[in-house]
Amino acid sequence: MCELLGMSAKHETDVSHSLALLRPRGGEIGPHADGWGLAFYEGREARVFKEPVPAAESRCLAFIAEYDYRSTIVIGHIRKANPPEFGRTSANTHPFSRELKGRSWVFAHNGKLPGIDADPRFTLERFHPIGSTDSEHAFCLLLDRLARATDGSPLGAADVAAALRPPVEALCELGEFNFLLSDGMHLVAFANTELHYVVRSCVERGCRQEVVLLATTALTDEAWLPIEPGRLHIFVEGRETAA
Repeated sequence: MCELLGMSAKHETDVSHSLALLRPRGGEIGPHADGWGLAFYEGREARVFKEPVPAAESRCLAFIAEYDYRSTIVIGHIRKANPPEFGRTSANTHPFSRELKGRSWVFAHNGKLPGIDADPRFTLERFHPIGSTDSEHAFCLLLDRLARATDGSPLGAADVAAALRPPVEALCELGEFNFLLSDGMHLVAFANTELHYVVRSCVERGCRQEVVLLATTALTDEAWLPIEPGRLHIFVEGRETAA
């Protein structure tokens, strides 16, 4: 399948060390050689970089890792096309991004959702895929449900969770559905198979820093824990919030 990387922090920080550890898994020591992508939030806007090439071979990703981009929310993905015929194209490379109510929403998925296109429960409304993946279809469906939930006012964590629970539960019936989703305020994490996290607290640049890192499998020798499966986890400023 694919591998996910996520970060939520109280203050802007970089993920350079995590990228250095993740990058070889994209075609060098791991099979995820069909593309890579990263989204760094700058307020409402997400700066998205992605290429349909192995992460381990990407000069662009190497530059980003050394550049030390700083953000409070990051979503990353290294891809293994499944099925293989949905191959190396920019349109099929995660993370996917769309605008909703004046904010960039970004989504990355690990798993497979066979039959999503033909299931009438998942008929799309406003948002539609550009590529051919089940992942992007699922993203568009979640955005449709979020669009229904707002009258233009900002969505809080409870609103986001309430809008997402029904479609997420339905999508889990199709197969493996592990994902990261953000609007620049909230980092939503969900897994019905595998996703891990580690929490860090330290003083950085004179400020108390709170950081949560998420990855499909542990990136370091720290005590990474599996997130509780089947439940939406929403992080704000490096801490999980009640939803």
